[in-house]
Amino acid sequence: MKYLRHLLKRLFGNFIRPLITAVFLLIPLLCSAESAQKKWAGNWLVVSEGDDQLVWQLEADGSGFAYGFSAKGLLTHGFAINWQLDGDRVRVRTGTSVRCKGGVVSVAFRDWSRATLLFAVIDGRHWLQAGGGLLSFQRRLADWRTPKAGGSCPDIVSR
Repeated sequence: MKYLRHLLKRLFGNFIRPLITAVFLLIPLLCSAESAQKKWAGNWLVVSEGDDQLVWQLEADGSGFAYGFSAKGLLTHGFAINWQLDGDRVRVRTGTSVRCKGGVVSVAFRDWSRATLLFAVIDGRHWLQAGGGLLSFQRRLADWRTPKAGGSCPDIVSR
């Protein structure tokens, strides 16, 4: 019995204690990654090279939408996105297509794209696409509502 207690003490000291310590050290790292993604969550007015204006609707769970608007402020296109923040990198995949035809929103699911868009987070307001342009997150849009299929096309000018 004495030998068994001694063996358990050594096992706990040499294996279990470092394992418990490692778990407690990893928990804050995992939570900080999640909280970093939560900081980006929301509805953003975004300016991008080559587009007049965009609205990026980012959810903390990694889902979202991106919408493009004409110079007059009318919705021209959009798509569902799946985004993941990984340190100072963001991976984005696109899916559902959103269009504005005759003043009415039309939605078509075409599966998730095979290509992943990669962005580097420059600072709290800018993402740089690998081999592409710069996304500039201008401000949050508190009153943004997701356009629904069959509904009227949103107008970004009034925001």
